[in-house]
Amino acid sequence: MRVRRYIEFINEEFNETPETYIESALNQLKRKIDKMFDFQEDNEDYPVDGEQATPEKIKKISKNDDKMSFKDLKVKLESSEVSKYSKLYDSLTVKFTDDSATYSLIFMIDIKEGIPKDKEKDFDITDIEKCYVKFKKYDLDTFEVIGQISKNIKLKDVDEDFLIELKIELDDKFDQGEEFEIETE
Repeated sequence: MRVRRYIEFINEEFNETPETYIESALNQLKRKIDKMFDFQEDNEDYPVDGEQATPEKIKKISKNDDKMSFKDLKVKLESSEVSKYSKLYDSLTVKFTDDSATYSLIFMIDIKEGIPKDKEKDFDITDIEKCYVKFKKYDLDTFEVIGQISKNIKLKDVDEDFLIELKIELDDKFDQGEEFEIETE
Protein backbone atom coordinates (compact mmCIF):
# COMPACT_ATOMS: atom_id res chain seq x y z
CA MET A 1 0.00 0.00 0.00
CA ARG A 2 1.34 3.36 -1.06
CA VAL A 3 1.07 6.34 1.29
CA ARG A 4 0.01 9.53 -0.50
CA ARG A 5 0.82 12.97 0.69
CA TYR A 6 -1.78 15.73 0.99
CA ILE A 7 0.17 18.00 -1.38
CA GLU A 8 -0.65 15.63 -4.26
CA PHE A 9 -4.33 16.53 -3.96
CA ILE A 10 -3.94 20.31 -3.71
CA ASN A 11 -2.41 20.77 -7.16
CA GLU A 12 -5.70 20.65 -9.06
CA GLU A 13 -7.29 23.88 -10.31
CA PHE A 14 -10.43 25.16 -8.63
CA ASN A 15 -12.91 27.54 -10.19
CA GLU A 16 -16.25 28.87 -9.09
CA THR A 17 -19.37 27.65 -10.81
CA PRO A 18 -20.45 29.35 -14.05
CA GLU A 19 -23.61 30.55 -12.28
CA THR A 20 -21.48 32.40 -9.71
CA TYR A 21 -19.48 34.22 -12.38
CA ILE A 22 -22.61 35.18 -14.31
CA GLU A 23 -24.38 36.37 -11.16
CA SER A 24 -21.37 38.56 -10.30
CA ALA A 25 -21.29 40.00 -13.83
CA LEU A 26 -25.03 40.76 -13.73
CA ASN A 27 -24.75 42.38 -10.29
CA GLN A 28 -21.88 44.51 -11.53
CA LEU A 29 -23.99 45.55 -14.55
CA LYS A 30 -26.95 46.29 -12.23
CA ARG A 31 -24.83 48.63 -10.08
CA LYS A 32 -23.51 50.32 -13.23
CA ILE A 33 -27.03 50.95 -14.57
CA ASP A 34 -28.38 52.04 -11.17
CA LYS A 35 -25.57 54.59 -11.00
CA MET A 36 -26.77 56.08 -14.31
CA PHE A 37 -30.01 57.06 -12.56
CA ASP A 38 -28.41 58.67 -9.48
CA PHE A 39 -29.80 62.04 -10.58
CA GLN A 40 -33.27 60.90 -9.43
CA GLU A 41 -32.20 61.04 -5.79
CA ASP A 42 -30.90 64.58 -6.20
CA ASN A 43 -33.79 66.10 -8.09
CA GLU A 44 -37.17 64.57 -8.85
CA ASP A 45 -38.14 67.32 -11.31
CA TYR A 46 -35.97 67.22 -14.43
CA PRO A 47 -37.75 68.67 -17.47
CA VAL A 48 -36.28 69.02 -20.95
CA ASP A 49 -36.98 72.68 -21.72
CA GLY A 50 -40.20 72.30 -19.70
CA GLU A 51 -41.73 70.12 -22.42
CA GLN A 52 -42.16 66.46 -23.29
CA ALA A 53 -39.06 64.77 -24.73
CA THR A 54 -39.80 63.66 -28.30
CA PRO A 55 -37.36 61.84 -30.62
CA GLU A 56 -36.89 65.07 -32.63
CA LYS A 57 -35.99 67.07 -29.50
CA ILE A 58 -33.70 64.29 -28.30
CA LYS A 59 -31.78 64.34 -31.59
CA LYS A 60 -31.55 68.14 -31.40
CA ILE A 61 -30.20 67.96 -27.83
CA SER A 62 -27.71 65.28 -28.79
CA LYS A 63 -26.36 67.43 -31.65
CA ASN A 64 -25.99 70.48 -29.42
CA ASP A 65 -24.49 68.81 -26.34
CA ASP A 66 -21.46 66.60 -26.16
CA LYS A 67 -23.28 63.89 -24.22
CA MET A 68 -26.91 63.17 -23.53
CA SER A 69 -28.10 61.62 -20.29
CA PHE A 70 -31.22 59.91 -18.99
CA LYS A 71 -31.92 63.15 -17.12
CA ASP A 72 -32.19 64.97 -20.47
CA LEU A 73 -34.64 62.34 -21.69
CA LYS A 74 -36.78 62.60 -18.54
CA VAL A 75 -36.36 58.88 -17.88
CA LYS A 76 -37.03 57.48 -14.39
CA LEU A 77 -35.78 54.12 -13.15
CA GLU A 78 -38.60 51.97 -11.80
CA SER A 79 -36.71 48.78 -10.89
CA SER A 80 -33.69 46.62 -11.67
CA GLU A 81 -33.57 42.97 -10.62
CA VAL A 82 -31.26 40.02 -11.23
CA SER A 83 -33.01 36.71 -11.92
CA LYS A 84 -31.23 33.37 -11.56
CA TYR A 85 -34.19 31.05 -12.03
CA SER A 86 -33.53 29.90 -15.60
CA LYS A 87 -31.22 26.92 -16.04
CA LEU A 88 -29.61 28.30 -19.20
CA TYR A 89 -29.90 32.09 -18.98
CA ASP A 90 -29.48 34.29 -15.92
CA SER A 91 -30.85 37.76 -16.53
CA LEU A 92 -31.03 41.37 -15.38
CA THR A 93 -34.35 43.16 -15.93
CA VAL A 94 -34.35 46.96 -15.85
CA LYS A 95 -37.66 48.84 -16.00
CA PHE A 96 -37.91 52.58 -16.58
CA THR A 97 -40.44 55.13 -17.80
CA ASP A 98 -40.59 58.46 -19.55
CA ASP A 99 -43.52 60.77 -20.26
CA SER A 100 -44.92 58.72 -23.12
CA ALA A 101 -44.07 55.05 -22.45
CA THR A 102 -42.62 52.47 -20.10
CA TYR A 103 -39.68 50.26 -21.06
CA SER A 104 -38.36 46.85 -20.12
CA LEU A 105 -34.69 46.11 -20.81
CA ILE A 106 -33.57 42.50 -20.28
CA PHE A 107 -29.94 41.40 -20.35
CA MET A 108 -29.52 37.61 -20.62
CA ILE A 109 -26.22 35.76 -20.27
CA ASP A 110 -25.91 32.16 -21.46
CA ILE A 111 -24.49 29.68 -18.94
CA LYS A 112 -21.80 28.80 -21.52
CA GLU A 113 -20.31 32.30 -21.07
CA GLY A 114 -19.40 31.42 -17.47
CA ILE A 115 -17.31 28.39 -18.42
CA PRO A 116 -13.55 29.01 -18.75
CA LYS A 117 -12.30 28.46 -22.29
CA ASP A 118 -8.62 28.29 -21.34
CA LYS A 119 -8.00 25.77 -18.54
CA GLU A 120 -4.55 27.23 -17.75
CA LYS A 121 -5.72 30.84 -17.29
CA ASP A 122 -7.61 32.07 -14.21
CA PHE A 123 -11.22 32.90 -15.10
CA ASP A 124 -12.71 36.24 -14.06
CA ILE A 125 -16.08 37.94 -14.57
CA THR A 126 -14.42 40.22 -17.13
CA ASP A 127 -13.99 37.10 -19.31
CA ILE A 128 -17.77 37.00 -19.78
CA GLU A 129 -18.09 38.81 -23.07
CA LYS A 130 -21.43 38.30 -24.81
CA CYS A 131 -25.00 38.83 -23.75
CA TYR A 132 -28.40 39.02 -25.40
CA VAL A 133 -30.52 42.15 -24.97
CA LYS A 134 -34.29 42.34 -25.36
CA PHE A 135 -35.73 45.86 -25.19
CA LYS A 136 -39.51 46.38 -25.11
CA LYS A 137 -41.62 49.53 -25.20
CA TYR A 138 -45.08 49.54 -23.61
CA ASP A 139 -47.99 51.97 -23.77
CA LEU A 140 -48.39 53.78 -20.43
CA ASP A 141 -52.18 53.50 -20.36
CA THR A 142 -52.83 49.97 -21.60
CA PHE A 143 -49.43 48.29 -21.03
CA GLU A 144 -49.62 46.81 -24.53
CA VAL A 145 -46.32 46.15 -26.27
CA ILE A 146 -45.68 48.93 -28.78
CA GLY A 147 -42.41 47.56 -30.07
CA GLN A 148 -39.43 45.37 -29.35
CA ILE A 149 -35.84 45.08 -30.52
CA SER A 150 -33.30 42.46 -29.58
CA LYS A 151 -29.55 42.21 -30.14
CA ASN A 152 -26.49 40.21 -29.25
CA ILE A 153 -23.98 42.61 -27.74
CA LYS A 154 -20.71 42.70 -25.87
CA LEU A 155 -21.16 43.20 -22.14
CA LYS A 156 -18.31 45.73 -21.94
CA ASP A 157 -20.11 48.02 -24.44
CA VAL A 158 -23.03 48.66 -22.07
CA ASP A 159 -22.89 52.25 -20.86
CA GLU A 160 -25.25 55.20 -20.71
CA ASP A 161 -24.58 56.25 -24.31
CA PHE A 162 -25.31 52.73 -25.57
CA LEU A 163 -28.59 52.54 -23.63
CA ILE A 164 -29.66 55.99 -24.84
CA GLU A 165 -28.93 55.02 -28.45
CA LEU A 166 -30.94 51.84 -27.94
CA LYS A 167 -33.87 53.84 -26.54
CA ILE A 168 -33.74 56.33 -29.42
CA GLU A 169 -33.59 53.47 -31.94
CA LEU A 170 -36.65 51.85 -30.36
CA ASP A 171 -38.53 55.16 -30.19
CA ASP A 172 -37.76 55.96 -33.83
CA LYS A 173 -38.69 52.49 -35.03
CA PHE A 174 -41.99 52.32 -33.13
CA ASP A 175 -42.93 56.00 -32.78
CA GLN A 176 -46.54 56.59 -31.74
CA GLY A 177 -46.76 60.03 -33.24
CA GLU A 178 -50.04 61.85 -33.61
CA GLU A 179 -52.41 60.11 -35.96
CA PHE A 180 -53.39 61.89 -39.14
CA GLU A 181 -57.08 62.83 -39.15
CA ILE A 182 -59.18 64.59 -41.74
CA GLU A 183 -62.04 66.71 -40.49
CA THR A 184 -65.14 66.97 -42.66
CA GLU A 185 -68.32 68.92 -42.23
